[in-house]
Amino acid sequence: MSSESPVPNAPGTVFTSNAGFRANLGVMWRVVYALMIRDSRTRYGGSDLGYLWALIDPIILLTVLVLVFTAFGRKVPVPNTSLAVFFTSGIVPFTYFRSCVQRGATAATSNKPLLAYPQVKVMDVVVSRVLLDYATMISVLIVFIVGLNFTTGEPFSSWLGDPLQLVFAFTTLFYFGFGWAVFSSSLARVFPLWIDIFTYMSRPLWFTSGIFFTLAGLNKGIRKYAIFNPVAHVMEWIKVGMLPAFHSNVYIPAYPLAVATVALFIGLVIEWLWRLTGHVDEVD
Repeated sequence: MSSESPVPNAPGTVFTSNAGFRANLGVMWRVVYALMIRDSRTRYGGSDLGYLWALIDPIILLTVLVLVFTAFGRKVPVPNTSLAVFFTSGIVPFTYFRSCVQRGATAATSNKPLLAYPQVKVMDVVVSRVLLDYATMISVLIVFIVGLNFTTGEPFSSWLGDPLQLVFAFTTLFYFGFGWAVFSSSLARVFPLWIDIFTYMSRPLWFTSGIFFTLAGLNKGIRKYAIFNPVAHVMEWIKVGMLPAFHSNVYIPAYPLAVATVALFIGLVIEWLWRLTGHVDEVD
């Protein structure tokens, strides 16, 4: 009597496969969560007061920009919008994107001891860092909203223009940061100088990503070049959702999504080629 082999498309086989997938997903989430906790303690010094450092950089940038614009009598290009609200809507999201790229680049090299564990993969480290950066960004934004209300009387209504667009914009921002984090992680292992190159690239990006301006407010001569920056489209989208008095039909939502997808794809291809040539960072 011959033994029967399971039929590939049999319901029982599918159920077993789904159960295995859910189990693997559960293991991955536990690893990612543990990495997030470890990373937060490492980054912020293992102290609750250390988390205040996440506020220092954006507060300094916001203060400098407000003082400079006030001293020169400059106004933001959005009517009935304060300098603090306008600059915060750009500084905080840009800081998240920059951190995703920079910290993604060191995901493998700075976690070699952890990668010795079979459960920990480079992608787990990348995901944990992107999630932690995103949670930090949301926390910093909430602190800014509440803090400006108490210190300057800025109404909470100043931060909510179109709620649905704001949700879409921040979801796109998360995906954009994740795509570039994967790309940065893969490229940095093949080309270690990438992190230094991006450090220099981030400086012109700071001035061309819509922190000081809106795409809709630029003249056509400058705008035709500025629209090639996908970060500027995300920033414009966030301002549409966040600033009640701002409306724009210049940004293209599909553009940053497409760029993020291309970056993610290239990062995964580099990762595949890296493994194909025998370079493995993890222990199987």
